Amino acid sequence: MRFFLRFLTTFILIITTIIAIFEFYRCGAFVVKSCMQSMYSGFLWMGVGMVLYIIISKLFFRKNLDIMQTMSHEGAHMLVGGLVLRRKIYEFNAKSADSLGYGDNTLGHVSSNSTGPNLFLMLAPYMFPYLTFVLLLFRLMIKNNCLPIIDTVIGFSLMFYFGCWKKDTRKDQSDIVNCGVFRSYLFIITFILFNLSIILYSLSGGITEPVNIIYANVDYFTQTWKDILICLDIIKTWMV
Repeated sequence: MRFFLRFLTTFILIITTIIAIFEFYRCGAFVVKSCMQSMYSGFLWMGVGMVLYIIISKLFFRKNLDIMQTMSHEGAHMLVGGLVLRRKIYEFNAKSADSLGYGDNTLGHVSSNSTGPNLFLMLAPYMFPYLTFVLLLFRLMIKNNCLPIIDTVIGFSLMFYFGCWKKDTRKDQSDIVNCGVFRSYLFIITFILFNLSIILYSLSGGITEPVNIIYANVDYFTQTWKDILICLDIIKTWMV
């Protein structure tokens, strides 16, 4: 039974990964079209924020970047476990790499009453830029003429997560090993592409009529459903 469930979830993840790749391609085409038409969007300011992160992290965060990334990693476990999955959190721990003793390779951990591996709980740090999404929600409450500022900060935070994902997404990571390396990478790819698509769609629109994260989600899932129906129609045509 356990083998069947793993096979079924792996098959579903393969399908969702293919869909996420296609929808991300559509999102990329949308971004390119918006830029070519010289429409105001947050894409430029997001890029400015990313460049600022690279500069500022080299100048000010270099000594503490390692532990900041570890805290973000364990924070994702705690956030998803405590708030989304409603687990009881017992302990939160994060250390810098230079504080580890001989034979110790554990930079941090979160203890909870979770039983057994859970993909959402264990793989959240590898694909969920939660601070970026908090900023996108905050973006709903600010004046339109302040959008360049918040979009720059969004780009700054997103670049931080790119660094975290690059550091953490390794085949020897215990979270990835416990969930299965192949399944884990499918899950991570799917949700990274989904999250990036939502972020990019949320930054589109003009100063007077900006798009927000709520509309971005509605448009994304509406278009995804339409694309799925188109694929089903193509399959039916082939079968006939």
